[in-house]
Amino acid sequence: MRLRALPAAALILCAAAVRAEAGAASKIVGTWRGTSTCVDRAAAPACNDETVVYEVTAVDGAADRVRIQADKIVNGERGTMGTIEYRLSSDGSWKGEFQSPRARSAWRLVVDGDRMTGTGTLLPSNAVIRRMELTRAK
Repeated sequence: MRLRALPAAALILCAAAVRAEAGAASKIVGTWRGTSTCVDRAAAPACNDETVVYEVTAVDGAADRVRIQADKIVNGERGTMGTIEYRLSSDGSWKGEFQSPRARSAWRLVVDGDRMTGTGTLLPSNAVIRRMELTRAK
């Protein structure tokens, strides 16, 4: 009898974890607007401060992942910089990596209600090159 109860308990715990992850994804999905500011021009000399819009969408079939399309505003027009898939980490932040021909970087975002903050870090040096401050678009 105990053996049958154990798998049922495991299923309940797994379902609760999936619901928690889905709840976390719902907190970040949407449109976010703000700034992405350079913080280490020695490590990233081509860096420019930007006004940004992030479009965050859920990844189908993966409650712990989202896809973020990052656009910058230039002369009043949105221009896409790229798309990164982020994964929910154990500390509640969202983490993703980006690889370009010139560099590899790690991105970390933290959502607190209608506010999102984050950092961009150059790899493998771990130099923080960007700080992001965004608010959820209404």
